[in-house]
Amino acid sequence: MNELIVHKTNLPDTLEDLSRFVLIGREKLNSVKAEVRVINKLELVQEVIEQKRAEAQMIAEVVLDAEVRLGELFKEIPHASHDRGNQYKSGKPTPLSVSQKSKKDILAELGFSEKQAERLEKIADNSDIVEYVKAEARENGDIPTRARVLELAANQKNESDESDDNIIKTKIINMADYEEKKEVELEEYYDFLDFRVSIYKELAKIVDLINRFEITDERMEALRDNFDAVLTVENELRHINNSIEKLNLIKIEIQKGKKHGKK
Repeated sequence: MNELIVHKTNLPDTLEDLSRFVLIGREKLNSVKAEVRVINKLELVQEVIEQKRAEAQMIAEVVLDAEVRLGELFKEIPHASHDRGNQYKSGKPTPLSVSQKSKKDILAELGFSEKQAERLEKIADNSDIVEYVKAEARENGDIPTRARVLELAANQKNESDESDDNIIKTKIINMADYEEKKEVELEEYYDFLDFRVSIYKELAKIVDLINRFEITDERMEALRDNFDAVLTVENELRHINNSIEKLNLIKIEIQKGKKHGKK
């Protein structure tokens, strides 16, 4: 967490470091957002909720600032080979050997797709809206998002005949429906994550019980004695066979995950 608490003027200098900072920052932000959601579900004291929300707001602001800077650097990466050189427009040495690489290749090495880079470049072109979104989120107790910045930027473009100041002040679209839709999507996603974890824990408990069941001559003899007078052998064998069949189906599904490259 501490590595993310920086002022925008103290952001990493090189393209590689800034790219890592943004990627790690986004992961951290998603993690804190998940914690906020869990805390809300548990209905803990308001002070705890506010502290965690404030942490998410701070991380989101820092990451947005880093993405503005990263978008600016992405715009300086040449597209064509004849435009490539040893320096950016800013005059700083290039952090990568770009002379033999396309912009797409450089972005891929940094962990970004061309589409992601386009979004960050758009954010960099609208740094004034970024500042507005940050201030808006603070006022409303929300977390500033890239989606909000891009929505307002698109709205600004559609209303280009008006002044920039008036657009930012008067043409802020109503995000209630959008935020509600995103909230529903997040709820469904996190419900799926909760369900996935609970299913895994349930299976792990079953497998653990089976593994802990000791097989010894003495225990097997004691087990056989149960069927002499108390339990029906056929019924018990049927239950065991049904259990084996379910375990085999589970085994097949796990093998499918391995086949598809899941770790």
